[in-house]
Amino acid sequence: MHVTVTMDEVKLTCTNSDEREAQEIKNHGDTLPDLYNQVLQALSSSLSDNSIEELQLMQRSTYYLEIQRDDLLPASDQHVLRLSDSTVWSLIDQQRLQHAMNLAKTQVRLILTVLGLIYKEITRGCQELEAFIINYNRGLVDCNTVASVQQKLHQTHNYLNNFNTRMTCNLGPLELPNQLIPNTGHFPIPQLRVSLAIKMPVVFDRFESCAGSNSVYLSWDVAGKQSKEPNEQFEIQVRNLHPTTDDQDQFSKATCQSYNIQISNLISDRYYQFSVQRVDTVNLVYRLWTDTIILKTLNFSK
Repeated sequence: MHVTVTMDEVKLTCTNSDEREAQEIKNHGDTLPDLYNQVLQALSSSLSDNSIEELQLMQRSTYYLEIQRDDLLPASDQHVLRLSDSTVWSLIDQQRLQHAMNLAKTQVRLILTVLGLIYKEITRGCQELEAFIINYNRGLVDCNTVASVQQKLHQTHNYLNNFNTRMTCNLGPLELPNQLIPNTGHFPIPQLRVSLAIKMPVVFDRFESCAGSNSVYLSWDVAGKQSKEPNEQFEIQVRNLHPTTDDQDQFSKATCQSYNIQISNLISDRYYQFSVQRVDTVNLVYRLWTDTIILKTLNFSK
């Protein structure tokens, strides 16, 4: 089929197209100040740099496999065998437990990797939005950039919502292929629920920790909003950074059940590195970061 187009029709089409483009530019021009205010408000509030702090807390936290009993039958059923926690622990199949530990470690690494990738997208989006603000103030923004900036603002908000959702949604019950306690058929086995638990990182208090001539006082706290556990045990490592041939005990460890400690018998005028972490437990799944602090003992001869 042959279609004939006259010059008048071409001119009419071009004119209509130009009018539509001009109208779109006008409409975009009307939204530039509004878009500027939206981006500026987003950068100062929802897109502020809180995400990096939350990500660092997650990366520096300690993760544990938490095992809890689910007693499905009421206590009035006398025929149900009630086992102590120590007995339940002895019944757990060690291969299945190790598989659960590996699964939990893989999940932690996956969570942190995905959060890191999402944060990079948030950072990239914020950088482009900040560039828009700078160019707008310089009068370098034209109407053609409005649609792309609106899209970038929407994308960055979506990445931020995704980031916040993933901060907690993957922590909790783990789906295991088998129960940790094999069913031998001799007695009803306790039903166990396995979950992934997180403890916020332990960090030194840089204001409270201080050094004397041959001792230091160390104080630490739990980062974030997590409360202190009263019976928590900690391991403190001490390292002499610049030992001489006469120095002894270049490295030592100490444990305590409090959130501060006095380390004595140090050498004056020496730099020491101290680290603090929770004492390892059998259900420890993942820990990558340990806080350290360097203090110099005083020179008592001065």
